[in-house]
Amino acid sequence: MRLLSLSFFLFSQLICAQIVINEYSAANYNDFSDNYGENEDWFELYNSGATSIDLNGYYLSDKANNLTKYQINTSVQINGNDHLTIFASGRDEITGTNIHTNFKIHQTKGNEWAILTSPDGTTIIDSVFIRPCLTNQSRGRTSDGIDIWGVFTNPNPNNSNIGA
Repeated sequence: MRLLSLSFFLFSQLICAQIVINEYSAANYNDFSDNYGENEDWFELYNSGATSIDLNGYYLSDKANNLTKYQINTSVQINGNDHLTIFASGRDEITGTNIHTNFKIHQTKGNEWAILTSPDGTTIIDSVFIRPCLTNQSRGRTSDGIDIWGVFTNPNPNNSNIGA
């Protein structure tokens, strides 16, 4: 039984490690529109694995002291080697793959994060401190999923990161 539990734990950690916060914009004034035609700030998740992951039950937050601020409460698949953009609009809704958190991100408050937490509510899958962006620019991993970050003068949410 202990071996089965350990195997499940290691497998679940491997799956969690596949999802990363890949890019964000905290200055989206007129560049990328949501499903309402609004230019909300956003962050992008990337699944570096080969298999699809259902984000149902995962949490998103902008505060390190509140990891369970917003829960994805319906099935939302992120395919292997694919991207999913999440709008930090404050709308608190999910329509298909259009996810709108119950919070907004602000680059000028000095304590804003983009945090993805597992369904247990305590295991941080990935997080990034929100650093300032110039108007209609983004910050992201210079190539999908790697640990080197850069600035994108032409953000391309839901697409591979190139040209930082």
